Amino acid sequence: MSNSRQHRSRVRGTAITHPPGLVGLPTQPGWDYLVFAHAGLFTAMTDDRAWTVPAHRVLCVPSGTQVRIETARRVAVRCLYVRSDLGMLDAEVRVASLAPLTRELLMHAVVMAPMRLETAEENALMTLLAERLANEPTAQLHLPLPSDRVARDLALRVMKEPAVDLAQHLEAANAGRRTLERRFKSETQMSLGQWRRRARVLAAVGMLGQRESVTSVAMAVGYSSPSSFVSAFRAELGLPPREFMRR
Repeated sequence: MSNSRQHRSRVRGTAITHPPGLVGLPTQPGWDYLVFAHAGLFTAMTDDRAWTVPAHRVLCVPSGTQVRIETARRVAVRCLYVRSDLGMLDAEVRVASLAPLTRELLMHAVVMAPMRLETAEENALMTLLAERLANEPTAQLHLPLPSDRVARDLALRVMKEPAVDLAQHLEAANAGRRTLERRFKSETQMSLGQWRRRARVLAAVGMLGQRESVTSVAMAVGYSSPSSFVSAFRAELGLPPREFMRR
């Protein structure tokens, strides 16, 4: 593709399989982007929030927002860049659910890119995609992150090792439970117990996305039985694990 076409384009796309670790996505001022996994999943983090993004969701990032994206395994990542003046995205980062048609439109747009939006086909594609995205529900797959250094250290420990007993995490963070309870409540509007339950469920979403069984995932995130895990999962995401992943 010629450099002149790239320079004048209003929509660009990338498709790459990333190894485990930090995902390096080039960004430019004036460009929003949508990133999703063709297969697998990734995690994304800003200063105050973290998301788990499986293959049937898309991370929508407005221009100028710093987001750290990581994968635990090899992931086929697709990214669609759109000029901010097209007004496709909201002003805040969000993860949107993807109905099958919306996902196919996104995939097709990545294949079609770069686009200057000078043809009826290109305009129709992006108009329909924008309309579909605007009506897709926001996926409740996020965790608020505390800004306090000690509380954040504990939060990152729980996210990395969800099955480890909370008392061990507290000991490693060198802080008392009462102190951290106050900080989590103040900075995340969740009790420490509520926050940890959500962190474990979101870690489970990642494992379920790798086609692991409900029983093995329950054990891996620290639940004593599949039934207690399913109850926690339903309480957080509104559906039992198998139905959530199927949808």
